[in-house]
Amino acid sequence: MAKKMDKAVKELAKEVKKLRKENEKLAKALGKTREDQAESIQKVLALLEERLPVGGTDADETEDHPDHDENGGFVTAETAPEDTDGDVPEASADAQQEEPEVTDAAKRRAEELDVDPTTVKGTGSGGRVLVKDVEDAAS
Repeated sequence: MAKKMDKAVKELAKEVKKLRKENEKLAKALGKTREDQAESIQKVLALLEERLPVGGTDADETEDHPDHDENGGFVTAETAPEDTDGDVPEASADAQQEEPEVTDAAKRRAEELDVDPTTVKGTGSGGRVLVKDVEDAAS
């Protein structure tokens, strides 16, 4: 009976050792997965930061869109208000001389590359200066 107990204990010890090794492998894999997730999250945040203006929200969301009516629907030729004089307002001198909007990520990259971001032509939405624009200007 003692031999059977010893054999059972040895088998259990062997099984425990095997489970510990598997547990270590899983822990390493999980750690790697968490690192990958953190890296992916950082990349997504950087991309979002590039696409958002410095203020953190898109200014277009708060402006009235000429292609939307007061109910949020699209304006069609049938629903558009009639243009009485046909004049198109010109942009003010202040608006024409405004500095380009630069993303936070582009500002940091410009500082790293010693580039003045206000001299860079932006290719982003509304002429917004992106990291890629700063890097292109530096090369």
